[in-house]
Amino acid sequence: MDESTLSSEKVLDQIHTKYNDLVLGGTHQPFVWPHRALGPYLLIFYLLLPPTQSRAVHLARYPLFALICYLSITAIRDCRSSSVTVGYGIGLLNAWTILWSATLIILNDARRDYRRIERQEREDAAAADERDFVENIQGETSALDGSTTDGLKSLHPVAEIPQTFAGKDESVSLIESPEVFGPQDAIPSDSLQTYVWQSLPATFVHRLDFIMDLVTNFRGLRWTHQVPGTLPPPAHIWDVLTDPSPPQPLPPHKYPTYRSLFISNFQRFIFCSLTLDVFKFVTSLDPYFFAQGTSSPSPFPAPRTTRLVISVLFAYCSLLNIFLLAPLGLACVLGPRVLGPHASTWLYPPYFGPLSQIAEKGLAGLWGGWWHQLFRYAFETAGEFIGGRCLRLPKKSVPGSVVRVTAAFVCSGILHACASYTSILPSHPIKGSFLFFALQPVGIVGQRALSIWLKKEGYREAIPPWMRGVGNVVFVLVWCWLTGPLIADDFAAVGIWLYEPLPISLIRGFRGEGWWRWGGEWVSWYSGNRWWRSGLVFLGG
Repeated sequence: MDESTLSSEKVLDQIHTKYNDLVLGGTHQPFVWPHRALGPYLLIFYLLLPPTQSRAVHLARYPLFALICYLSITAIRDCRSSSVTVGYGIGLLNAWTILWSATLIILNDARRDYRRIERQEREDAAAADERDFVENIQGETSALDGSTTDGLKSLHPVAEIPQTFAGKDESVSLIESPEVFGPQDAIPSDSLQTYVWQSLPATFVHRLDFIMDLVTNFRGLRWTHQVPGTLPPPAHIWDVLTDPSPPQPLPPHKYPTYRSLFISNFQRFIFCSLTLDVFKFVTSLDPYFFAQGTSSPSPFPAPRTTRLVISVLFAYCSLLNIFLLAPLGLACVLGPRVLGPHASTWLYPPYFGPLSQIAEKGLAGLWGGWWHQLFRYAFETAGEFIGGRCLRLPKKSVPGSVVRVTAAFVCSGILHACASYTSILPSHPIKGSFLFFALQPVGIVGQRALSIWLKKEGYREAIPPWMRGVGNVVFVLVWCWLTGPLIADDFAAVGIWLYEPLPISLIRGFRGEGWWRWGGEWVSWYSGNRWWRSGLVFLGG
């Protein structure tokens, strides 16, 4: 085993030693489940309350949110882990719990306003009475704070989220198309189905499915708050939810059948896995990637550029490999026989967009079109709250756009700074991760201002489209080269690249360093000084 591998193992040993010192010394505590993970459960519990016109239930969301904030902030302050990934996740997930809770119950009222597309049997009289009861209650509670669903939907311009998501809540009969959902999800021709916009259901089992989907479906697929850049439902569903139908034909979905969904995602999963194996080996050659600092000697030419490129590609492949588990595991393995409509292929669009977005829109296209949009709705909601509700700036005005974009990136910076803060090794949460995201609006606004100036002076029309695309790409590359090390160096400082992405490594196996890479304890039991402080501690292997 070479010296660099020994050094990376020494860093892991240092992390374990420091973690034990912190816990034994009483400075910090392990992240114990479920004691330290009550925030999300409180959110789910509140959302699961039956539909009601009670003002007490409506107002209870404010002290509940305060409690969620307290629990998450104390977890960020007090909890650490001997695993680099779990330690990073403590800060990231607790900060996200606060932001997502604010999005669902403070900045919006998800119990009243949010609706989901559901496939139902033809409605009988009893079901119709139940639906009318729920709708009447929710109509009455809408007067409690004076807001309407239009405020929620206005977060997304009509050009980005089509008119379907302002659709009616009427039932229309339909036979589902097997070409869209695949043969496993085909419905017999004698079984007519209905697609409706479903509000908070009255029955507990239905409501549990509804709320769990809401809380875990960050992109809002098949919800009224579906993020821009994701396709609307297939045409045979869209048509019955839209009145009138869209004037233009809907674009086809990327995965019309389960076979196409499986083949495409499985190929990318294998490619990403092999690529991650390469990157894991490459990073073992450079001490920079196991928290030895930017001044550590590098075996690669142009260390700044090389390290930045490796960091971006490593992060991209790591995230994509995790994201691909959803369509492969849920839609293809469990499938509609287990998950029902949750396994429909159109609910699993790609997480990353086409690289052409960068050439077309520059830095704005990088973040708004190519990079994953998992947290976008929460970021946009925060931006709309600050720019729209607080400052009352028109959305399409220059100040309004700048404030909204800045607020969104500040939220992202806070999430990543919290993740850096809860890591064991010394890091730079503010002047590293946070500053990187806080600077992105400067680049976006600057590039946009330059484009407007060129157009105003008449230069833009004289530049061929392909040259403008090249200019956008060059600007993005230069901007990322200037600001990228802020977050890349912070990633390296917390030791995030020390994690093992794959259980088996072909490269290190053939080199005689061992095929199996996952080992050690994954979970252990922690006994606290009170029974409720005892629970499971996740070690990450």
